[in-house]
Amino acid sequence: MKLPLPSGNTGLEPWRAGRRPRPLTSLIVRPLVLPLLLLLLMAGLVLWGVNLSAESARFAQTSQGRLLTLRLLLTDISNMENGERGYVITGQPSFLEPYQRGQQNFAEHLRRYEPLTVTDRQRENIGRVETLMAQWELVAAQPEIAARRVSLESAVARVSAGTGRHLTDEARETLNIMIGFENERLSNALKASNTALRRLLILTPLLLLLGALLLVLAVRRIISTLSLSVSQLTEGTQQIAAGHYEQRVQPLGITELDRLSAQFHQMAEAVQQREAALAESARSLERTNASLQRSNRELERFAYVASHDLQEPLRTIGSYTELIARRYGDKLDARGEQYIKFTISAAHRLKTLIQDLLVFSRVHRTGRVFGPVDTAELAEQVRAELEVKLREVGGELHIGELPTVQGNRELLHHIFLNLLGNALKFRHPDRPPRVDVWAGRVAGQDEAGNGWQFAVRDNGIGIEPEYHQKIFEVFQRLHGVGEYEGSGIGLAVTRNAAEQHGGRVWLESEPGQGTTFYFFLPDTPPLVEQQV
Repeated sequence: MKLPLPSGNTGLEPWRAGRRPRPLTSLIVRPLVLPLLLLLLMAGLVLWGVNLSAESARFAQTSQGRLLTLRLLLTDISNMENGERGYVITGQPSFLEPYQRGQQNFAEHLRRYEPLTVTDRQRENIGRVETLMAQWELVAAQPEIAARRVSLESAVARVSAGTGRHLTDEARETLNIMIGFENERLSNALKASNTALRRLLILTPLLLLLGALLLVLAVRRIISTLSLSVSQLTEGTQQIAAGHYEQRVQPLGITELDRLSAQFHQMAEAVQQREAALAESARSLERTNASLQRSNRELERFAYVASHDLQEPLRTIGSYTELIARRYGDKLDARGEQYIKFTISAAHRLKTLIQDLLVFSRVHRTGRVFGPVDTAELAEQVRAELEVKLREVGGELHIGELPTVQGNRELLHHIFLNLLGNALKFRHPDRPPRVDVWAGRVAGQDEAGNGWQFAVRDNGIGIEPEYHQKIFEVFQRLHGVGEYEGSGIGLAVTRNAAEQHGGRVWLESEPGQGTTFYFFLPDTPPLVEQQV
């Protein structure tokens, strides 16, 4: 169904009838060319003015630096003269301090002035001042100081002769000439800059006003041309967005808008088809989820029943094997006793494996309750459970300050029990085990947000780098059954428990030195079905 044309005479129908559709760029760009050129010209003038102002500021700053240095040189000359004369008059060494300080400052200010020079005349004049003061030092200051150390009369005679006075006077005169020349250069530069900026301030508003006027006229023309076409396109797309996919938009007379309306029509058809496919996919997903939930429940029931049914005959086998060993042990040869031991050991390992498999299946159970868990209290509970093992191996377990987190107590219990148990199990044969547990706040672990990072560090045998990921897989053992007990499921349970909290577990280890396991728990676990 086609949308009706707007009522009333819009003035665009004759244009559409007499002309072919025009590109949108042509419709928009042409009226904007002249005002944009004026605005670009104004921007260029403003940029030129800014650069001119910045250049004037830099010149003024450099010039002020030269003037300041020249005045400091005059002060240094006066300080050297006054200090030298004061020593000649009084003979006190303290009067030489202004003289010596003036020497140091004079040399420093000369060094500071050299990079500020921009003309050969400046460099020639400052070199002359340096030469004159060096001559004054040689023919007047140093001889008079040396004479005063001999006698006052000798020094007074040299001072009265006026040796070297013309040198300092000429140096001062040269510096004053340089100051006057610098002031003149600075004044002329500032005048030229101010004149240019005043002209720019007059021209810029005129160009801005003209450009703004032309821009307003161009925009009004563009708006009046596009308003009807856009309103029709908007009305048609709103109908399509509301679900009326059979709606069609009239040709608008603008190439891009006509192409856009055609794409909207194609999109409406595609959306209609995809909505139907999506609805079917949703129904299929619901059926799959229901089937998966049934499978999980059946798997959990099977694991529980299988573990219960397997443990009963396993206990019977173990009990009767131990009974045979007690009653008929003296009648068995060495090989028979070995067979009995193998049978009992295998029964114990199979019992442990069945129990671990049951734990592994329970960890994957859905619908868990998450709530506040005091991990400090939980760690102490695990310590109590491992107390016998701690005493047996002579180990130490140090638990730092641990927080209360949002989690599932059963899953967190598995994490602490497996990590602390492994730290005691895989101990180094040359030293008693020591285990440290602590936690700290961290921000932004990947996409999990803020949370707590826990660490369990031991001084055991360590783990080679190539096994850092492999050990978290089910039934992955790095050692033979005879070396260390276990089924190879504990760390897989630990990883799954951490992932159900929206966290992760990893390790750092150095073979022979120990291992540190880390696990991160976010502040808000994902997919929480119930909070208590």
